[in-house]
Amino acid sequence: MIFRLFVRRSGYTLFEGILVLLAISILAAVAIGANVRLNDYDRQAELTVAGNHLRYAQSRAMANNGPWGIHFQPPATYWLFENNNGTRRMLPGATADTITLNALTLSGAALTITFDGYGAPLGGASTVNTSAGPIVVTANTGYIVD
Repeated sequence: MIFRLFVRRSGYTLFEGILVLLAISILAAVAIGANVRLNDYDRQAELTVAGNHLRYAQSRAMANNGPWGIHFQPPATYWLFENNNGTRRMLPGATADTITLNALTLSGAALTITFDGYGAPLGGASTVNTSAGPIVVTANTGYIVD
């Protein structure tokens, strides 16, 4: 009995080691899952912003009773323009006249959507294909779905 009092126990048991590995595994799974979801949220947010920029171009066309639009240039840029000569304008909150997308990518050929003074798209219906889904501009009414 006296001998046991002077013996030092050192190291970890197998059970303690397994608990530590389990805790690290759970933390890693949560961190990886959160990162994947953030990329999806980023793409969806940029899709919504691009749709709102189209609505802004439409409202400017109706306010000025003249053509305004947005030119989409794959893979990841677009800009607002006024008149048929393509005079670039800054979008609200932008620091440059060209918007560069970070999480969202545009697919297909370059596309220009121009609105007339009534808010209707010139040239009929248009669809902007993106990595987060399409942005659809309805013919005649100019209704925008993103």
